[in-house]
Amino acid sequence: MNVIFILCDTLVRDKLSPYHGGRGPYGYIRTPNLDRLAQRSVTFSNHWINSAPCMPARRDLWSGRIEFPWRSWGPRESFDPDWTLTLRDSEVTTALFTDHANLFDVGAGNYHFFFDEYQFVRGHFNDHCATTAPIEPGRGGMTRRIYEQKRATWVDESESYVARNLTNVCDWLDQHINMQGPFFLCVDEFDPHWPLDPPEPYRSMYLDDPALAEKNLTTFYKGGNVDDYSEEELAWLNAQCAGKITMVDHWLGKLFDKMDQHALWEDTLLILTTDHGEFLGEYGMMSKGQGFNYPLFARLPLIVHHPQAACAGSVCDALTCTVDLHATVLDALGQPVSEHCHGRSLLPLLEAPRSDTIRDDVLYGWWGRGFYWTDGRYLLCKGPESDGPLYQYGTDFGEKWVGIKGHRFDRYNDGDCETGRFLPHTDRAVYRVPCDGLAYGNPRGDFDALFDLAADPQCRTNRYAKDRELRETCLDKLRDAMRELAVPEEHMQRLGLGI
Repeated sequence: MNVIFILCDTLVRDKLSPYHGGRGPYGYIRTPNLDRLAQRSVTFSNHWINSAPCMPARRDLWSGRIEFPWRSWGPRESFDPDWTLTLRDSEVTTALFTDHANLFDVGAGNYHFFFDEYQFVRGHFNDHCATTAPIEPGRGGMTRRIYEQKRATWVDESESYVARNLTNVCDWLDQHINMQGPFFLCVDEFDPHWPLDPPEPYRSMYLDDPALAEKNLTTFYKGGNVDDYSEEELAWLNAQCAGKITMVDHWLGKLFDKMDQHALWEDTLLILTTDHGEFLGEYGMMSKGQGFNYPLFARLPLIVHHPQAACAGSVCDALTCTVDLHATVLDALGQPVSEHCHGRSLLPLLEAPRSDTIRDDVLYGWWGRGFYWTDGRYLLCKGPESDGPLYQYGTDFGEKWVGIKGHRFDRYNDGDCETGRFLPHTDRAVYRVPCDGLAYGNPRGDFDALFDLAADPQCRTNRYAKDRELRETCLDKLRDAMRELAVPEEHMQRLGLGI
């Protein structure tokens, strides 16, 4: 069996037609090719993130281990299980197709190492490729200027990053269709991530007020409060987001056409998902990382085509999460999954006789913040009660979030920094670095909360204070899940959970 794994960055589940079905606040957004995929696939309704945001989610995928209790933003570690390293001992050909510059960014640039081949489309946001943009001391705003300079050269949508990336995938399939042995293609597509600047016809496709197109409104936005934006700006950004989603859908359709042409549906497992969602005004928030991680951010789209499954076109309500996709890829390719991985293969949910469940609960969060727990019915967040104790563990800290100023790493020289065998999945000595008061994202963004997802799917009624019995039951399950994962004990203290 072949595997094609498609990861579209910031693809909000509720904005895709296999999920909204033409109803609700996002029912106007059209994704006909995802509908086409869903008709021959299983659509998962209860799929959740583990580690947020972009690169932590990718380390979860590449390694099959949940990152956020131990570390923030950074590279693969040399002791990580790794799906492509595992496949090097097989006859499976591996290839990575991406326009996602974070894969090659400060402190994270080793996720491509063990693929047999990788193709990187240059120029998307945060890619400091060739430029004639003027240099300013400190390089403030340079990333944006470089991007806008490249974006200004487009003639039509065929020059967009998603078009070029998906075209590379299609060309590879044309060239390798008669190869011996199976393949694993990982497609890490940065769109529909901002900047929200799709070309026509997508730019005007969802505008209720065509005059907005003439006002030169921003296509960039930062994490923060919705009050920082006017109603016009919010209308514009939401229309451009919808347009970009439809553009991504269009180019995914080109890949699906290629699978039709080469009859690849008959012997290829295809997985389509995302790393996380985001907010464009919902709950008063913009982007990600500044506030509570509601299901709009944390419950992800997952559509899986299995060539031998008899359940095409169905919906699976089983609870699943990001690390499960690592196990699924290796299982489908007949390869072993490390005992140190946290994921569980989805194949029992797809193949007859079908299982009803593979897990009872999911943990998710950002490093240094609260811990979220869900069993698919209830969603619990235990926010921090103090700034510490908090540590970061590893040998190779990318730490994009602290920038690249050398003095910001001085705390690694502090007398409280230790080395030792602190990790449950390796005997390798690692650093344990004190980080009290730090977090990836807003350290005060998470708060004690308990929601009934069945009765209150939008999470408007916080039951944490008023439903003591349910709260204590869910807190006990959170503690059990943290212990099962061998989460560092200091998190229990920091969150006020006891030991």
